[in-house]
Amino acid sequence: MRLLIRHWRDWVSGGGYLALLLLGLKLETAAGWAGVLAATLALGLLAWHGNLRRALAVACTPTSRVASTAQGYVELVGVGRAADDAPVYSPARRLPCLWYRYRAYVRRGDDWRQTEAGESDVPFILDDGSGHCLLDPIGAEILTSRSESYTTGDSKVEEELLLVGDYLYALGEFTSGGGDRARFDERLELGRVLAEWKDDRDDLHRRFDLDGNGELNPEEWQLARQAARRQLETLKQNSLAEPARHVLSRPRHGQPYLIANFPPEGLAGRYRARARLHGLAAIASLIGLALALQAL
Repeated sequence: MRLLIRHWRDWVSGGGYLALLLLGLKLETAAGWAGVLAATLALGLLAWHGNLRRALAVACTPTSRVASTAQGYVELVGVGRAADDAPVYSPARRLPCLWYRYRAYVRRGDDWRQTEAGESDVPFILDDGSGHCLLDPIGAEILTSRSESYTTGDSKVEEELLLVGDYLYALGEFTSGGGDRARFDERLELGRVLAEWKDDRDDLHRRFDLDGNGELNPEEWQLARQAARRQLETLKQNSLAEPARHVLSRPRHGQPYLIANFPPEGLAGRYRARARLHGLAAIASLIGLALALQAL
């Protein structure tokens, strides 16, 4: 599914226009061109809106600090760090990295045919000096200035990378758990602990059936509840002692989820430039469509 989304973005970013142009040349009729130009107009408007929406999200979301930001949709900047327990290596050169995307090709005559594609899905860390935030690459639109191509005989691999130590920009849904953000529903947790104890009837009676009659009377059951509350308090204190864990992931309400290794000014400018180009394509398609309809 992620690769389908990636191919769709690539298609909208330019390949779709070429495919529609070739289709129009093949049809060679006014009606055919009208259909192609209508599809091109729709594609241009869709791409214009998507890129403008991203440019506005980048430009209008203030930068936050990991240690002090509120939960929700935020913008973070910092330095990329690898998650200690999850090393990632690029497929072409086996370079240690934070993230990669690759395409593999083989030569067929004068053309290169794609045979394989993929990207890593291992989370990595953004460190802004105030704290660490784990970035989940799944669902993110990732842009990087690091792009390499390696050719060996009739094989070629193109790679895009984010490296350890890269400047990182990220825009997405920020959530935290553990530490002073831990939340306990004591009533539900108490019920859960007591239900677990009831499942082990022998141990429950060994601990709290003081008169040995095989049943827990109200006083003995109250002792069990008090012991469960003490266990919950210990669990709560241990949780509060753990450092907060911050994660940035795909927003729940459909806002853009972006990760890049260049500053927000350059990222917003890139999306604005794309929006202008797609807007011009939409205008040109509209003019062409009007002319094609006149010729029918």
